[in-house]
Amino acid sequence: MGPVEVVFLILIGLFGAIGVVRGWQRELGVTTMLLITLFVIEFVFTTSVGQRVESFFTGAGVSQEQMVVAESMIAVGLLLLVAFISYQGQSLVYPGSGKNSFLSLLIGLLNGYLFAGSIWYYLARADWPLADIVPDYSQFYDFFVQILPPAIFGWQFFILLAVAMLILRVVK
Repeated sequence: MGPVEVVFLILIGLFGAIGVVRGWQRELGVTTMLLITLFVIEFVFTTSVGQRVESFFTGAGVSQEQMVVAESMIAVGLLLLVAFISYQGQSLVYPGSGKNSFLSLLIGLLNGYLFAGSIWYYLARADWPLADIVPDYSQFYDFFVQILPPAIFGWQFFILLAVAMLILRVVK
């Protein structure tokens, strides 16, 4: 099997192609939902709410490694659920006219970065619990894992951007 980063780069590219097909108006709706999801995940895991839950489970005999795996699986499951719901059926559609393939590609790639990059981050944080990944990572992996969305942005950034996106949706 090849390097794990290739899988995620292909997934990001696939989101870019989906963005071109769907159009930038629909892709911005998915971007908003992914930002809100990342806000919720990061807020719960990094604030006192997450610390209380963690201390409860630690008191019940759950090890720190098991907590990290459980948090990562919850985060990945939530991201998968929100992405599935956002791409199916009725979704947020931003106003605008015309088809701009380049803009659609960029926003699709952004969605791929938010989605696949976040999943990559959480799975790597839990030491790849669902896959047999050999920890012989390339320099590209070591660099890219440092610039994944949850690694560089806090919950404050995600909620600020999500609120700005919602305001843009409402303003005519």
